[in-house]
Amino acid sequence: MQINVAWDNSDHRIVRIVFQRGWTWQDLHQAVHQADALITSETHTVHLVIDIHDAGGIPGDFISRAGELFAQGDARSNEGQKIVIGAGGLIRIAYKGFLKVYGSKLEGRPFIFADNLDAARELLATPSSA
Repeated sequence: MQINVAWDNSDHRIVRIVFQRGWTWQDLHQAVHQADALITSETHTVHLVIDIHDAGGIPGDFISRAGELFAQGDARSNEGQKIVIGAGGLIRIAYKGFLKVYGSKLEGRPFIFADNLDAARELLATPSSA
C-alpha cells in the first residue's frame, strides 16, 4: 500500500497519513478505514495530518473520486483538525471548488493547509486548534 497511516505521537492525539508516489484509490479507501479505526479507538480529540509531499501526480479522475470521498460519512465525534501538508496550488484550488459543491458535508470539518510537518504540529499545538 502506498499510503501509510500511523500515530504521529505517543499520546495518540495525531494520526499521520503519508502518501507515496503510485498510490491508488483502493489505497486511499484502506487508509481512510485505518484512520477511522485509530480515531474511534480513542475518546479524546484526534487530529489528522495528511502529508502529500511525495504523492506524485493526482489521478485523472481526481475531482469526481475525491468528491465521492468528501460526500460520504459524517465526522467522528472526536475528529479534530485536518491539516494537509505539501499541497500545491492545484490542490488548494480544487479544495475551494469542493467547498462550493460539498460545503454542507464539510461544514465544521475544514481542511487547513501547512507547508511542512513542523508547521502542522505547531498549528495543532495552539489552544484554538487542539
